Amino acid sequence: MSTRQSSAIDPGAALVAALAERDFGRLANTLAPDVRMRALIPPGALEVSGADAAAARFASWFGESNGLELVRSGSDEVGDRLHVFYRLRVKRPGDSWKLIEQHLFCALDEGRITALDLVCSGFRLDRGHHHMKGSPKSDPNTRRGSARSLGCAANS
Repeated sequence: MSTRQSSAIDPGAALVAALAERDFGRLANTLAPDVRMRALIPPGALEVSGADAAAARFASWFGESNGLELVRSGSDEVGDRLHVFYRLRVKRPGDSWKLIEQHLFCALDEGRITALDLVCSGFRLDRGHHHMKGSPKSDPNTRRGSARSLGCAANS
C-alpha cells in the first residue's frame, strides 16, 4: 500500500496546510460552497452544511489555541473518496499540550471537497511533551509542517 504524497493541488493537503496555519478562510476555499460535513467527535455526532459553517467548526476547535504543531499528515485515495489524516499537538490557553488526530473521508468535484466525513480522537494528553523542549521526537513516518499550533473537539 502506498500513501500518495500530498501536494499544493491536492485539496486534502491544501485543507491541512490551511488548518495548520489557522487560515480558516483559505480552509473554506478548499470546500464546495454547499459542502456537507458530518463528524463523529467527543461528545457525539454533528452535521453542518456550507463551507463557512464547516470552516467555523474547525475554527471553534483550533482557532483559539496558543500552540499548534502539525505532527503528521497525509492523504490517499480510497475508491472514489479521498482519505485525509493529520495529527496535531495543541496547546490551549490554561491547558497542557494535547494530541489530536482526525481522519476525513472526502468526496471531490472539480478540485473541491463536496462532502466530508470526519472522525476525531478528541484532545488526548501529550505524555511526552512535558519532558521535551522543542519539537516532537523524530519519526521516519512523520511529516511536519511549519504550523505553530492547532486543536479539535472535546477532551473526552
